[in-house]
Amino acid sequence: MNPNKILFWNVRGLNSSVRQDSVRELVDSSQVDVVCVQETKMQNISTRTILSMLGAEFSDYVYLPSTGASGGILITWKRHIGHTGQQRIDNHSVSVQLCMEQGQAWWLTCVYGPQGDDGKILFLQELRDVRTACAGPWLVAGDFNLIYKTSDKNNSNFNRAMMGRFRDLINDLGLKEIPLLGRKFTWSNQQDNPVLVKLDRVFCTVDWELTFPRVLLHSAASLDSDHCPLLLGRSDNRPGKRRFHFESFWTKLEGFQEEVHSAWNSVEAVRCPFQTLEKKLKMTARRLQGWSDKQVGHVRLQLALAKELLHRLEMAHDERPLTPAEIWLKNRLKKQSLMLSSFKRTMARLRSRISWLKEGDANTRFFHIHARHRKRKNFVAMLVDGDRILTNHCEKAAAVDQFYTNLIGNVETGKGLLIWMPLDCLDIIWRT
Repeated sequence: MNPNKILFWNVRGLNSSVRQDSVRELVDSSQVDVVCVQETKMQNISTRTILSMLGAEFSDYVYLPSTGASGGILITWKRHIGHTGQQRIDNHSVSVQLCMEQGQAWWLTCVYGPQGDDGKILFLQELRDVRTACAGPWLVAGDFNLIYKTSDKNNSNFNRAMMGRFRDLINDLGLKEIPLLGRKFTWSNQQDNPVLVKLDRVFCTVDWELTFPRVLLHSAASLDSDHCPLLLGRSDNRPGKRRFHFESFWTKLEGFQEEVHSAWNSVEAVRCPFQTLEKKLKMTARRLQGWSDKQVGHVRLQLALAKELLHRLEMAHDERPLTPAEIWLKNRLKKQSLMLSSFKRTMARLRSRISWLKEGDANTRFFHIHARHRKRKNFVAMLVDGDRILTNHCEKAAAVDQFYTNLIGNVETGKGLLIWMPLDCLDIIWRT
């Protein structure tokens, strides 16, 4: 099966739980199927690390160890993604061969280019060797540490000889860059008068583009990295509206018992006990949600707002120097985003924790089955309409609308079919 979204990100180290939480939050919120991380700064990456950072769905992975505390590449993908078993690890790149639904395979290469000029020349030759060994549709992306256009940098300090070599490679291999929407640069040195460069890119061959004609590349907030994440997506499914969920940690907060008591007793009893129970439950849920917003706040909304503001500040930074107040706000938003990401993951664990599980078992397969049960149960992956199988969101929505239109009619055809009865009459009928 093909991935709907692929994440490319130079995270500047996966050797801390805070940065791992940042990756997890971005993967969950963006529904990423394949994760390509550069500069892991980890010499050894175990299955335990992958499961702890991303969850049980990401069971397959391949990585290039770091050299000391620098470098390192990781590619990991969800278990439903087709994989032929073919892979390749080079000095500055990792390649895996993924398989489509129809059986056709294509190559994915994640790169992390070196800093020095001598190393960059060897890196460009390495990409030629990778392409020779990896025939067929090819997607190559990551932090190249190279530019090939003067517009890729906000100052005039260019290495034109290296730019020419990179441009020759692109032409010789027949690569096409997938345009990045909304951003001019992907890296900043985080200074008051910053150097801004487009170091992170996504290239593809023509046959890959023909295979995946409708893909979009956009960026996300960089959080604690100086590189912004790149999200390559081809899915048009839209997330559904979330329902009310009781949070198990509410019972440990001050004022919970009083709020439940007040909400439950605020509803007067009616003749039908089922209606009374329904009203009491609705009122309690509504009051608890408002109480939680005051006590805890909407963590997901706060995180989304912080990331959006951070993203817009970074976009503004591409065009002009930030004011001291904007720089202060940008740094504050980075810290706030990291804190909210960790808190959000803690809440997710509490929501699905089984009482007899130990803390160390929080990332087992059993835990993740419980954590995703409701989401998997409510999600409609496809609809069968006659001899058609619908997976596109708009097609599924149109099929559902047409089904119920045929079943109950529209406004004109259904007019007068419903006979409304007073509640007293319904109560009498219910009693009899």
